[in-house]
Amino acid sequence: MAVAEVRQLPTGRLLAVDDRGVGLRATWHLERGIVNLSLWRDDTCVETFHLSIEDAGRLTGFLVDGFAQVTQAAVAPAPRPTTPLARRRASAGRSGGASPTTHRLRRSLGRARLGPTDGAA
Repeated sequence: MAVAEVRQLPTGRLLAVDDRGVGLRATWHLERGIVNLSLWRDDTCVETFHLSIEDAGRLTGFLVDGFAQVTQAAVAPAPRPTTPLARRRASAGRSGGASPTTHRLRRSLGRARLGPTDGAA
């Protein structure tokens, strides 16, 4: 799914439009203690939801927690290989791409070379 387009509206409003063209508008109504969430198709409001200030805080926390998880997953280092085979494969990937099978063939054939070498004959 594509990232929604967000437009800045007058103070106290936000409009996000998804890839289908459906809009979600959020409007603060502090005097009523709500955030009005409305769904828009073209120029027509098709549904509204009155989100209490308390629930707006919970929703904000939910979104922030989700962003934190996405960010951590995006910058987390790859897990370290734990088995001998996985370590050999990881090492081969860093050293020019020779696979464990290529290494075995090189060892079994002695000095014969099968493609690029990585120093581990």
